[in-house]
This record gives sequence, structure tokens and C-alpha cells, in this order.
Amino acid sequence: MKTTSINRFSRVASWLLIIYLSFIVSGCSYRPAELTPEQARVLQTRDFNGSPEEVAKAASVVLQEMHYTLGNVDMGLGLMTASRTSERYLAPISRETGAENELENELGTFCLIAGTVAVVGLFIAWMFDAFDDDDDDDDNDDDRRPHRRSHRSRSHHNDSSWSLFGSNDSGPSSADSYTYTMTVNLEELSLQQTRVRLTVQGEHYEGPSLVESGPVQDQQFFIDFFTRLHATLNR
Repeated sequence: MKTTSINRFSRVASWLLIIYLSFIVSGCSYRPAELTPEQARVLQTRDFNGSPEEVAKAASVVLQEMHYTLGNVDMGLGLMTASRTSERYLAPISRETGAENELENELGTFCLIAGTVAVVGLFIAWMFDAFDDDDDDDDNDDDRRPHRRSHRSRSHHNDSSWSLFGSNDSGPSSADSYTYTMTVNLEELSLQQTRVRLTVQGEHYEGPSLVESGPVQDQQFFIDFFTRLHATLNR
């Protein structure tokens, strides 16, 4: 009875640590802060030679090359949209400015409490397992065989639990996916020059659940798009 209680407590402590580490990976991971409007405008805006129609045609080619699906195209408003859903992480999603401080405080408090509980629980479980091992050494040879079989049975039970709740669950309901939506604004500056402003919104899903969303403001992401657009216009 004592051994069963100890093993049960050990499993509970192990799960606490697993849950904590999973939360660290998914919830406490670093997300860059949203840029100020002035910083974002500099990052998102470039001027190109060509009329809005020519630039729009080149932009549609670039978006398709990047595996985006074109949405609305309204040349009267100088507006294009496109989106892409991928299982692969394409660019970091920034935190919304309004919720930044509140989110940091909540995540920091939760991580601190959960980490303390998990570490203390794991240490206590380790202590109990050490005492349990000492008790096993005192058993005679006839008692060890069934005990080992029981231990294997418990290990098999633990493996089954890990397969049920842990990382072995690779079903579609737990798969990550990312949706990126681009909006291209075209502004005619002169007869043969167009200003392009690109904004991107990202969403991260775990199965059907939205876990994070916000603007994409990664410098390399924008450099890549504008470099492709420049090359397409000059073919």
C-alpha cells in the first residue's frame, strides 16, 4: 500500500513537470513587442518605379511564388490581400501593444508558481523513490521476481499514459498551424512611381484553438518580399 501511494505521487510529480515544461515551450516562449507606428511604417514601406497596375501585377506574381492565395484586388482603392496557411513557422508574431504588460505579468506569475511546484514535487518524488529502492533491496529473491514484474507492469502503464497524453499524440487535433494574411497598399506618387506598404497579420493555432495572434514585423520577412518585388519588376 505504501509503495502504491509513493508511485502514484511520483507519477503526479512527473506530470507536473511535464505540464510545466510544455507551458514553457508554448506559452512562455519569447514574442517580440509590436513596433511603434513610426517604426512599422519605415519597415513596411518602399517606393518602386512603375505604375500601380504594373506594381500590382508584379506583386501578384511574388505572392503566388511565396505560396500565398490572392484574395481581394481593388485597384480603385489600391488594395490587395493574400493569405497562406502553413504547418511551418514562417515569421515571428509580435505581441499586441495594448495587452503586452498584462500578458507579461500573468505569464511571469504563472511560470514562477508552476515552476516552483514542479521542482518541489519532483524532488519529493525522487526522495520517495530512493526510499522505495531501499525497501526493494531488503526483499528476498522469491519476492523480487513478482515485484519486478509488477514494476514492469507499472512502467508499461506509465508508457501508455505518456502515449495517451504526451508527445506521442500526433493526431490532427493537436497539430500546429500558422496563418499569415498580407495586405498590400498601392499609392501612386507620380506617373511612373508607386509607393507600396505591406502589412502582415499572423495567427498561430494548436488544432482548432487560436493560441496567439498579432502583426508580423520581422525585418527579414519584409526585405525578402520587397527584394522579390524589385526583381520581378525589373525582369
